[in-house]
Amino acid sequence: MATAMPDATRPSRKITPTMPGTSTPPVSQPGPSAGRKAGPQTKIHWWQSIRWQLALGSVLLVFLVTFLLAIIILLTVVYNYGSDQRTQLSNLGGNFAQRIGEAFAQNGGNLALASRSVLPETTASNAQGENYLVIVLNRRGQSVYPVAGRPALAAVLLAGADPSLKHSDLSRVTQALAVGERGTTTEAEIGASGPASAPRPFLVLPIHWNGQNALPVVGVLFMTPYSAIQGTVPPFIASVSRSILLGSIIVAVFAALAAILFSRTITRPLAKLTQTARRLEAGDYNAQVKTNAGGELGELAIAFNEMAKRLADDVNELRQQELWRRELIMNITHDLATPLTAIAGLGESLMDGVNQSREDYEATGRIIVRETLRLRRLVKDLHLMAKVEAQAMHPQRRPVRLAALVDEVLAVLTPEFERINVEPRNAIPYTLPLVEADPDMLMRVFANLCDNALRHMPAGGIVTIDAAQNGNMLVVSVSDTGEGIPTAALPRIFERFYRADSSRQANTGGSGLGLAIVRAIIEAHGGAIRAENIQGGGARILFTLPLGHFDDEITLKLR
Repeated sequence: MATAMPDATRPSRKITPTMPGTSTPPVSQPGPSAGRKAGPQTKIHWWQSIRWQLALGSVLLVFLVTFLLAIIILLTVVYNYGSDQRTQLSNLGGNFAQRIGEAFAQNGGNLALASRSVLPETTASNAQGENYLVIVLNRRGQSVYPVAGRPALAAVLLAGADPSLKHSDLSRVTQALAVGERGTTTEAEIGASGPASAPRPFLVLPIHWNGQNALPVVGVLFMTPYSAIQGTVPPFIASVSRSILLGSIIVAVFAALAAILFSRTITRPLAKLTQTARRLEAGDYNAQVKTNAGGELGELAIAFNEMAKRLADDVNELRQQELWRRELIMNITHDLATPLTAIAGLGESLMDGVNQSREDYEATGRIIVRETLRLRRLVKDLHLMAKVEAQAMHPQRRPVRLAALVDEVLAVLTPEFERINVEPRNAIPYTLPLVEADPDMLMRVFANLCDNALRHMPAGGIVTIDAAQNGNMLVVSVSDTGEGIPTAALPRIFERFYRADSSRQANTGGSGLGLAIVRAIIEAHGGAIRAENIQGGGARILFTLPLGHFDDEITLKLR
């Protein structure tokens, strides 16, 4: 018993293939990229690349953030410096006014002499290097320091002053001097002030006799930074601005480099994915992405590799199914052609009057009927395999006494056994539990297995059907004393249209679907089937069937 027919079903596919094993010459399987050409690749300019778009976007963002941060820092420095400048101006001016008032009282009322004795010969400055313009005026509005005899402050202020200094600024200073003569201190700004402008403060203080506020005013002290008069940036702010600018450039450059490198680390796995996708598109379905990227990109690479593996499996499956499809057409053509040729030839002989006697007519008719029945069996087998592929095989289960059912099958096949002189044996114990199965399908199973055994049995052989309980399953075996199954054919005997006899002789091979149908029926019942050779000669096919769970009343009725 050696012939077999293919696999009734493929677990993960629903495509009806045909299997090799006939005399048809093998069809070579194309390679991974055979007949495939890579599709047209669109040229991508560098500015269209994700890497450079991400890098340029990151660089622009870094520059913008750095610029805004530098502006914020500079505004903060200017604001704090202005506040500190006004505080220092107030403290320094108040100290000068008090000391000049004390010196005025000690020097006999000479304001010019008192001013020179208190004020430095050089220009006053603060800790940040800011130089101040200090002017002392007497009660008549005349300058006594640093140059005596000035009739008004305007001439001193206009000497080297900022051209943008307006008349309104001079008027503001003049009004402050006027109220200063009456003992009021004024702190104000020259020109417009704002958060983005350098501070331009000035201070007007009254000078009291002996530095005491309760005594009369003997003069007025005017004090302002030179940068306020000249309209220049204070040295401290200029120095800080240069430092901020240089620091911002350095930070922006390093941040830009970091952004470019960072974008490369992100886009490198994407570039590898693109290259691998190109290889897949060209037909290399074994291509895999090799990257050490972590996070989402790593998960994407793993998912892509799994997808590529599944795609390779599917492509190989489709190629194999294409081979099966070709062989299916060849096999069906061969199996249909033989009986059709016989029927056509015999029909022509009848029409031509070759047969003269009644016996000739009867013999010809028997052959035509036999070949027609053979075609009918093949069509029924193909129809059943189509139901298997469509998963439309639904057994009508009911309690079955297996020993009795095998007796029925052997009774029907007795003429075939007698014709070949083979002894059938039903060794199934009658006391075995009932199985839950479709009796018609089981009869088809035993009929196909016996038919398959008879095709490979010499005269005088024995076909034995036996069964034993194994847990909640019944293990059934169909053994013969024939020639056995070739070792190379064992894994494939349940495949569709597979025959161990590659010559496809009519006396040793059926349609090639018998064992495939057996496997389909057994698996539809929830069982499994396999084949093996018996030591000393012969073959054995074993399959399992689930035992039924029936009450005693049903069991007694079946007995």
